[in-house]
Amino acid sequence: METHPIMIVRARLDPGVLDEFELWHRETHLPHVLEIPGIVSAFRVRGQQPIAGSHLMGYAFEDESVVQSALSSQEAQQARRDWERWADQVYELSVEIYAPLAPLPIFQHQN
Repeated sequence: METHPIMIVRARLDPGVLDEFELWHRETHLPHVLEIPGIVSAFRVRGQQPIAGSHLMGYAFEDESVVQSALSSQEAQQARRDWERWADQVYELSVEIYAPLAPLPIFQHQN
């Protein structure tokens, strides 16, 4: 099973601008993010009863070796600048990166 590091972006916005935000995200921001060298895919996460104004996206990196260069690329800088438009409407924002752990040794218990 191949696993990729992923970046999770969570944002809570004024619910009144969420439709406009999601249109902007789909048509402007997402294409910029997918131009970042090392980002291989994106996915949207939605619950059955999402919290009003919530937005959750995931982005997969090619592998661990590209994460730092991807995040420092000019394309990533552009993607971060995209968010400036929404600064007044975003009241929570978190960015987290998850990577697979190396295989753990098998623990054997002997009594």
